[in-house]
Amino acid sequence: MTEPVRLSKFLSHQQGISRREAEHLIACGVVRVAGEIVEAPFFKVTDEVVTVDEGASMEPIEPLSLVWYQAPGEEQVDPLTLRDGAPRSALDNSGADWLKVHFLSQQPLAELGEGESGLAVWSQNRGVIRKLGADLDQLEQEYIVEVEGELDEEGLRRIGYALCADIRGRKPKVSISWQSDIRLRIAMKRVPPGGIRAAVEAQGLKVNEVRRLRVGAITLGRMAPGEWRFLPVDVRF
Repeated sequence: MTEPVRLSKFLSHQQGISRREAEHLIACGVVRVAGEIVEAPFFKVTDEVVTVDEGASMEPIEPLSLVWYQAPGEEQVDPLTLRDGAPRSALDNSGADWLKVHFLSQQPLAELGEGESGLAVWSQNRGVIRKLGADLDQLEQEYIVEVEGELDEEGLRRIGYALCADIRGRKPKVSISWQSDIRLRIAMKRVPPGGIRAAVEAQGLKVNEVRRLRVGAITLGRMAPGEWRFLPVDVRF
Protein backbone atom coordinates (compact mmCIF):
# COMPACT_ATOMS: atom_id res chain seq x y z
CA MET A 1 0.00 0.00 0.00
CA THR A 2 1.36 3.43 -0.91
CA GLU A 3 1.57 6.40 1.45
CA PRO A 4 -1.70 8.43 1.56
CA VAL A 5 -1.54 11.63 -0.48
CA ARG A 6 -3.93 14.55 -0.99
CA LEU A 7 -6.22 14.04 -3.95
CA SER A 8 -5.28 17.42 -5.46
CA LYS A 9 -1.58 16.52 -5.39
CA PHE A 10 -2.22 13.05 -6.81
CA LEU A 11 -4.39 14.42 -9.61
CA SER A 12 -1.86 17.12 -10.44
CA HIS A 13 0.83 14.50 -11.02
CA GLN A 14 -1.52 12.06 -12.76
CA GLN A 15 -2.91 14.59 -15.25
CA GLY A 16 0.20 16.76 -15.65
CA ILE A 17 -1.64 19.89 -14.51
CA SER A 18 -1.11 22.48 -11.81
CA ARG A 19 -2.38 21.98 -8.27
CA ARG A 20 -4.82 24.84 -8.81
CA GLU A 21 -6.20 23.21 -11.95
CA ALA A 22 -6.54 19.93 -10.07
CA GLU A 23 -8.51 21.65 -7.31
CA HIS A 24 -10.74 23.25 -9.94
CA LEU A 25 -11.61 19.85 -11.45
CA ILE A 26 -12.33 18.45 -8.01
CA ALA A 27 -14.64 21.38 -7.23
CA CYS A 28 -16.46 20.76 -10.52
CA GLY A 29 -17.47 17.30 -9.32
CA VAL A 30 -15.79 15.47 -12.19
CA VAL A 31 -13.11 13.60 -10.24
CA ARG A 32 -13.88 10.10 -9.00
CA VAL A 33 -12.06 7.95 -6.49
CA ALA A 34 -12.92 4.26 -6.83
CA GLY A 35 -15.90 5.33 -8.95
CA GLU A 36 -17.31 7.83 -6.41
CA ILE A 37 -17.27 11.60 -6.92
CA VAL A 38 -15.03 13.34 -4.38
CA GLU A 39 -15.22 17.13 -4.02
CA ALA A 40 -12.61 17.61 -1.28
CA PRO A 41 -9.06 18.37 -2.55
CA PHE A 42 -7.62 17.29 0.80
CA PHE A 43 -9.20 13.82 0.55
CA LYS A 44 -6.43 11.22 1.02
CA VAL A 45 -5.91 8.51 -1.60
CA THR A 46 -3.56 5.56 -1.63
CA ASP A 47 -3.93 2.90 -4.32
CA GLU A 48 -7.53 3.66 -5.37
CA VAL A 49 -8.35 4.26 -9.02
CA VAL A 50 -8.69 8.02 -9.65
CA THR A 51 -10.43 9.14 -12.85
CA VAL A 52 -11.65 12.37 -14.42
CA ASP A 53 -15.01 12.37 -16.20
CA GLU A 54 -14.86 12.70 -19.97
CA GLY A 55 -15.53 16.22 -21.19
CA ALA A 56 -14.37 17.87 -17.96
CA SER A 57 -13.76 21.58 -18.50
CA MET A 58 -11.45 24.18 -17.03
CA GLU A 59 -14.07 26.87 -17.55
CA PRO A 60 -14.57 29.06 -14.43
CA ILE A 61 -17.35 28.04 -12.07
CA GLU A 62 -19.97 30.78 -12.15
CA PRO A 63 -20.97 32.19 -8.73
CA LEU A 64 -24.61 31.45 -7.93
CA SER A 65 -27.43 32.86 -5.85
CA LEU A 66 -29.94 30.66 -4.07
CA VAL A 67 -33.26 31.16 -2.33
CA TRP A 68 -34.87 29.10 0.40
CA TYR A 69 -38.38 28.96 1.80
CA GLN A 70 -37.71 29.54 5.48
CA ALA A 71 -40.60 27.91 7.29
CA PRO A 72 -42.38 29.60 10.22
CA GLY A 73 -40.44 29.14 13.44
CA GLU A 74 -37.30 28.01 11.63
CA GLU A 75 -33.98 29.80 12.05
CA GLN A 76 -31.76 30.73 9.13
CA VAL A 77 -29.34 27.94 8.26
CA ASP A 78 -25.92 27.48 6.69
CA PRO A 79 -26.65 26.99 2.95
CA LEU A 80 -24.34 23.96 2.91
CA THR A 81 -26.83 22.10 5.12
CA LEU A 82 -29.50 22.57 2.44
CA ARG A 83 -27.55 20.43 -0.02
CA ASP A 84 -28.23 17.15 1.73
CA GLY A 85 -30.82 18.17 4.28
CA ALA A 86 -33.54 19.90 2.24
CA PRO A 87 -35.37 19.23 -1.05
CA ARG A 88 -34.40 21.13 -4.18
CA SER A 89 -37.45 22.79 -5.69
CA ALA A 90 -38.84 21.62 -9.00
CA LEU A 91 -38.99 25.34 -9.89
CA ASP A 92 -35.20 25.45 -10.17
CA ASN A 93 -34.48 26.45 -13.78
CA SER A 94 -30.84 27.44 -13.23
CA GLY A 95 -29.32 24.40 -14.94
CA ALA A 96 -26.71 24.35 -12.17
CA ASP A 97 -25.13 21.11 -11.00
CA TRP A 98 -25.43 19.96 -7.42
CA LEU A 99 -21.86 21.00 -6.51
CA LYS A 100 -20.55 21.61 -3.02
CA VAL A 101 -18.73 24.72 -4.23
CA HIS A 102 -22.08 26.34 -5.06
CA PHE A 103 -23.06 26.23 -1.38
CA LEU A 104 -19.81 27.60 0.01
CA SER A 105 -19.12 31.31 0.68
CA GLN A 106 -22.80 32.13 0.28
CA GLN A 107 -23.57 35.49 1.88
CA PRO A 108 -26.99 36.08 3.48
CA LEU A 109 -28.76 39.07 1.94
CA ALA A 110 -31.91 41.08 2.69
CA GLU A 111 -32.27 39.03 5.85
CA LEU A 112 -35.69 38.27 7.25
CA GLY A 113 -36.72 39.90 10.50
CA GLU A 114 -37.07 37.94 13.72
CA GLY A 115 -40.06 35.62 13.57
CA GLU A 116 -40.57 36.12 9.83
CA SER A 117 -40.76 33.34 7.25
CA GLY A 118 -40.69 33.00 3.48
CA LEU A 119 -38.09 34.06 0.94
CA ALA A 120 -34.52 33.92 2.24
CA VAL A 121 -31.69 34.87 -0.12
CA TRP A 122 -27.96 34.10 -0.34
CA SER A 123 -25.41 34.79 -3.06
CA GLN A 124 -21.78 34.30 -4.10
CA ASN A 125 -22.22 36.80 -6.94
CA ARG A 126 -20.61 40.16 -6.23
CA GLY A 127 -23.15 42.00 -8.35
CA VAL A 128 -26.07 40.48 -6.47
CA ILE A 129 -24.37 41.08 -3.12
CA ARG A 130 -23.90 44.73 -4.03
CA LYS A 131 -27.49 45.05 -5.32
CA LEU A 132 -29.07 43.55 -2.23
CA GLY A 133 -26.71 45.48 0.00
CA ALA A 134 -26.29 49.11 -1.00
CA ASP A 135 -29.35 49.17 -3.28
CA LEU A 136 -31.80 47.11 -1.21
CA ASP A 137 -33.85 50.19 -0.31
CA GLN A 138 -34.61 50.65 -4.01
CA LEU A 139 -36.24 47.22 -4.30
CA GLU A 140 -39.85 46.59 -3.38
CA GLN A 141 -40.51 43.72 -1.03
CA GLU A 142 -43.85 41.98 -0.73
CA TYR A 143 -45.26 40.25 2.36
CA ILE A 144 -48.35 38.32 3.36
CA VAL A 145 -49.39 38.77 6.98
CA GLU A 146 -51.76 36.17 8.39
CA VAL A 147 -53.85 37.71 11.15
CA GLU A 148 -56.86 37.32 13.41
CA GLY A 149 -59.19 40.26 13.93
CA GLU A 150 -60.82 43.03 11.93
CA LEU A 151 -59.52 46.37 10.69
CA ASP A 152 -61.01 49.15 8.58
CA GLU A 153 -59.36 51.28 5.91
CA GLU A 154 -58.27 53.87 8.44
CA GLY A 155 -56.49 51.12 10.37
CA LEU A 156 -54.68 50.09 7.21
CA ARG A 157 -53.52 53.67 6.70
CA ARG A 158 -52.21 53.78 10.26
CA ILE A 159 -50.14 50.66 9.55
CA GLY A 160 -48.63 52.47 6.56
CA TYR A 161 -47.82 55.54 8.64
CA ALA A 162 -46.17 53.36 11.29
CA LEU A 163 -44.01 51.55 8.72
CA CYS A 164 -42.72 54.90 7.44
CA ALA A 165 -42.40 56.61 10.84
CA ASP A 166 -38.64 56.18 11.14
CA ILE A 167 -37.84 56.98 7.50
CA ARG A 168 -36.63 60.51 6.90
CA GLY A 169 -37.01 62.41 3.68
CA ARG A 170 -39.54 61.42 1.05
CA LYS A 171 -41.72 58.66 2.43
CA PRO A 172 -41.89 55.54 0.24
CA LYS A 173 -45.20 54.31 -1.04
CA VAL A 174 -46.75 51.49 0.96
CA SER A 175 -49.40 49.27 -0.59
CA ILE A 176 -51.64 47.55 1.98
CA SER A 177 -54.75 45.54 1.20
CA TRP A 178 -56.82 42.60 2.39
CA GLN A 179 -56.26 39.43 0.34
CA SER A 180 -58.79 37.46 2.40
CA ASP A 181 -60.42 37.62 5.83
CA ILE A 182 -57.17 36.49 7.42
CA ARG A 183 -54.48 37.79 5.05
CA LEU A 184 -53.02 41.23 4.58
CA ARG A 185 -50.73 42.03 1.64
CA ILE A 186 -48.05 44.64 2.26
CA ALA A 187 -45.62 45.82 -0.43
CA MET A 188 -43.05 48.56 0.11
CA LYS A 189 -39.44 49.63 -0.21
CA ARG A 190 -37.14 50.23 2.77
CA VAL A 191 -38.82 47.65 4.97
CA PRO A 192 -37.92 48.27 8.64
CA PRO A 193 -36.51 45.03 10.20
CA GLY A 194 -39.27 43.40 12.20
CA GLY A 195 -41.41 46.47 11.69
CA ILE A 196 -44.28 44.83 9.85
CA ARG A 197 -45.32 42.63 12.76
CA ALA A 198 -45.09 45.53 15.22
CA ALA A 199 -47.07 47.90 13.00
CA VAL A 200 -49.88 45.38 12.44
CA GLU A 201 -50.08 44.31 16.08
CA ALA A 202 -50.26 47.96 17.15
CA GLN A 203 -53.66 48.11 15.40
CA GLY A 204 -55.07 45.33 17.57
CA LEU A 205 -54.66 42.41 15.16
CA LYS A 206 -53.12 39.13 16.25
CA VAL A 207 -50.30 38.21 13.88
CA ASN A 208 -49.86 34.50 13.18
CA GLU A 209 -47.28 34.74 10.41
CA VAL A 210 -45.30 37.34 8.45
CA ARG A 211 -44.21 35.70 5.20
CA ARG A 212 -42.07 37.37 2.54
CA LEU A 213 -43.12 36.53 -1.01
CA ARG A 214 -40.83 38.73 -3.08
CA VAL A 215 -37.64 40.81 -3.14
CA GLY A 216 -37.58 42.95 -6.28
CA ALA A 217 -38.32 40.64 -9.21
CA ILE A 218 -37.45 37.41 -7.34
CA THR A 219 -40.45 35.58 -5.95
CA LEU A 220 -41.00 32.67 -3.62
CA GLY A 221 -43.28 31.12 -6.22
CA ARG A 222 -44.91 27.80 -5.48
CA MET A 223 -42.05 26.47 -3.40
CA ALA A 224 -42.98 24.45 -0.34
CA PRO A 225 -41.63 25.33 3.12
CA GLY A 226 -38.07 24.03 3.44
CA GLU A 227 -37.38 23.85 -0.31
CA TRP A 228 -34.57 25.75 -2.00
CA ARG A 229 -33.50 26.57 -5.54
CA PHE A 230 -30.61 28.15 -7.38
CA LEU A 231 -31.24 31.26 -9.45
CA PRO A 232 -30.02 31.54 -13.05
CA VAL A 233 -26.58 33.15 -13.40
CA ASP A 234 -28.03 36.13 -15.26
CA VAL A 235 -30.81 36.72 -12.73
CA ARG A 236 -31.83 40.33 -12.14
CA PHE A 237 -33.44 41.50 -8.94
